Formats: sequence, structure tokens, C-alpha cells
Amino acid sequence: MCSNLGFMYETGRGVAKDEVRAVALYRRACEGSLVVGCSNLGFMYANGRGVAKDEARAAALYQQACEGGIAAGCTNLGLMYADGRGVAKDEARAVALYLRACSSDAQGCSNLGFMYANGRGVAKDEARAVALYQRACDGGEAPGCYGLGNMYASGSGVAKDEARALVLYQRACDGGSPEACNNLGAMYAGGRGVTRDEARAVVLYQRACDSGYATGCTSLGIMYLDGRGVAKDEARAAALHQQACVGGVAQSCYNLGVMYQNGLGMVKDEARAVTFYQRACDSGDAQGCSNLGGMYALGRGVAKDEARAVALYQRACGGGSARGCFNLGTSYEFGRGVAKDDVRAAALYQQACDGAEAPGCNNLGGMYVGGRGVAKDEAHAVALYERACDGGSARGCSNLGFAYESGRGAAKDETRALALYQRACDGGFAPACDKLKKPAK
Repeated sequence: MCSNLGFMYETGRGVAKDEVRAVALYRRACEGSLVVGCSNLGFMYANGRGVAKDEARAAALYQQACEGGIAAGCTNLGLMYADGRGVAKDEARAVALYLRACSSDAQGCSNLGFMYANGRGVAKDEARAVALYQRACDGGEAPGCYGLGNMYASGSGVAKDEARALVLYQRACDGGSPEACNNLGAMYAGGRGVTRDEARAVVLYQRACDSGYATGCTSLGIMYLDGRGVAKDEARAAALHQQACVGGVAQSCYNLGVMYQNGLGMVKDEARAVTFYQRACDSGDAQGCSNLGGMYALGRGVAKDEARAVALYQRACGGGSARGCFNLGTSYEFGRGVAKDDVRAAALYQQACDGAEAPGCNNLGGMYVGGRGVAKDEAHAVALYERACDGGSARGCSNLGFAYESGRGAAKDETRALALYQRACDGGFAPACDKLKKPAK
């Protein structure tokens, strides 16, 4: 009775909402051996609602509830062990608690599925994760449907099926999962498993953002910045990225840096751009580190420091940024902030090229033409220039055109050369335009 009355006060159902009163009633229930009251009281302590936040106390109450047969208590205690909140972090212990809860608590099954999907506290087993997410979803747990949707979307532990993922994301979104709304928006934006509908994507991203999911604000900001599914509005995009950046999304901090650097939706401010690139970099965004390196390399918004730029490029490249590898390669090729090293430069350009960074392919081609850092091989240079050109590098198209014009590494073909110079010129590479102005031989 006390526990039920506490719930009424906690939620404001039938009475004025009063979390302090709810805490008192949950405590009375718990002290009276009604263990569901212990579970509810633990929740109040864990979240600082109606009482000072005390995660250690919350864990003890969840333990009491779990031992008393309250599955939700086991699930919540599992969360505490998984995150190391109020107790020493112990993912294996979390798995055991989720397993105990799963027999009657859908959230426990969902959380256990997550642990199996990611190999946390237990050997990774994606097929087992799928089964657990399915059980959770069937039990009405929106995060379970979301997790299952992720498995179908990626083909992890089950045959890839984007149409099935779409259905699951919709179910989870309708059930209150903002993460699912965001992923559903991405399906509509990309036409994956459904006909492309960017306006629908915007609605879903808005829903995710409004529900407090910062990544949804990032997704929505991108749509406003590009004018996809909604009228282009750079100021609105900036506000959304600001909201997401504050919410911990490194990508939005990076995007804000780009916007400040280029004056998109705001007054250009390179010092402010540096601040946001630094924030993105510190949060693990490799491209943020690369762009921050570029600012130090050129002395834009910060005092020029090429050695600092090299360190940032190194961090970016190591974090998976192909652009970071390219920038680091240029540092080694030209000896900027580091001792000149053509062999190292060529290896970095290769890494960038393999990461689909077209300028990396172009610069690597130049290394092969000159035999710098690699054995001279003009035919291989042509292949690299072609790869660069196809990847959007106007300079790569121009270099490929010169190879065909001169017959270096490829059979001489002036018609092909002119077409490539035209492509490079259209791409904004002025020297290629000059080539087109030369009189025919």
C-alpha cells in the first residue's frame, strides 16, 4: 500500500506530485519488508529525486530488492555494476544480474542482449544477443526492439534485412526510444529499407532531438545545414549543433568548428573554430584533431605551431582520419614541423589513399613519378591519379591528363588528356583551365 501510494506521489497521479513524500512512503514500504519499495527507493537515490543523490545507497537498496525477488531490482543493480556507479565496476557481475532478471523483466533481457552483442562481461555472441533482444522486444521493451533493429540493419547475428530493421526501429520509436527515432530517420534519409523521404527523416530527427537525444539534434542540424527535407537554415543548424555539442556529441562540436571557420550561419570566427575543434578532438573525433592541426599549421585562430600541428595530425591519423594521414604525409614530405622523410610521407599517403582520401592518392602518384620514398613507377602513378580523379580530386584529374598528354605511364592520348583537363578545370583547378587554352598542336 505504501509503495503504491509512493508511486502516486512520485508521478503526480491522483495527487499533487511530491517526490519527497514519495521517498518517505517508499522507505516505509522497504522497512516493512515490501521489497518493491526498496527497488523504488533505490531509483530515487540513484537519480537524486526527492532525496540527495547517493548511488552507493541506491545499489544497496537494489541489492535488497533483487534478493527479495524483484527482477527490476536485479536489472537496476546490473546497471550500477555495468557502469561502476555506487559499486566497483564489474561487467561479469552485471551479466549475472541481467540473466537473473531476464526471466521476468524485459529490460533485463535487453540489457543482457547488449552485453552479448558487445562482448562486455561475457564472450561476444551476436546470435545470442539477437535472441535476447527479440525476447525483450516481444515483452514490450522499446530498447530491445531498437537493439534488434541494429542487428538486422548491420547483419550482426542475423541475415541483414533493412526492411525488418525499419519495422523494429518504428516500433521502438513509437515505444519512446529516441535512439530508434534517430536511426529510423537515417533509414528514411538514405532510402535504406524504404523509399527515400528526407522530410520524414527531419520529423524523426526532430522527435529524437526533442526527447533529449543529442545525436538526433546533430542529425537534424545536418539536414538544416544542407537543406535536405527542410528549407536550408544555417543559423538553425548552428543552434542544433550547439545543443548537441553541449550534450556530448563530438561530431557536432566538429561541425560547429567548420561553421565558425567558414562563417556558415554565424560571423566567421577562427579563434572560436579552434575552440570547437579542440573540444571535438578531446572527445575522440579524429577529424576534429585533423582540422585543429590545420589551424595550427597555418596560424589561423591560434599562434602558428607546425610541431603542434604534426602531433594533432598524428592523433587524427591514429584515430582513423584519412585526412589526418594525408596532412601528416604533407608534413613529412615538406619537412613542416618534423624532419623531412619521403619514405614516411609515401606510407602516409598510401594510408590516406586506402581510406578514400583522394588527395592522398594524388600525392602518392607524385611520389611514384619522382621516385621519392618509393621506387619510380609511372604506370602505378597513372593508376593512382585515376583513383584520385575518380574520388573527386581535380588536381588528380589534371595530373592524369598530363600523363596521357605526355605518354608517361600511359599510352599517349591527347583526346583523353583534354577531357581530363576539362574535368579538372570544371572542378576548380585553374592550371588545368590554362592547359585548355593552349593552341592545338
